[in-house]
Amino acid sequence: MKKIDSLNLVPFIDIVLVLLVIVLTSATFISRSHIDVDIPKVDNASSDSSKINNEDTIITINKNGEFYINDKAFNMSQLESFISTLPKNSSIVINGDKESNFNSFVALMNMLQRLEYQNLFVLVNEEDKK
Repeated sequence: MKKIDSLNLVPFIDIVLVLLVIVLTSATFISRSHIDVDIPKVDNASSDSSKINNEDTIITINKNGEFYINDKAFNMSQLESFISTLPKNSSIVINGDKESNFNSFVALMNMLQRLEYQNLFVLVNEEDKK
């Protein structure tokens, strides 16, 4: 019987790198919405879309002023009944299209304020400095 003096780690490293690529690739699709939204840009964005947790509730307002949660359309009364079931300390991220009407945003913020939610975030992109 032949004695093994060393262990070949190259196949193991190849498998680990492939798994790492799969995890990193799929992780970028988890928090992204399938709704076409052009996020507004600001000079110094203090938020980053990569900081969004899976536990966060993401409310999307498209350019027509329609509301979505997890790619499912909601009208204002359905949205209010869904949001009222969430714990008061839930993080709510508002993802709005820059072309959406301001009235939809104000109506949503009014509803969230009336329901006494405090952890509210607005998703923005940092403007490119040229």
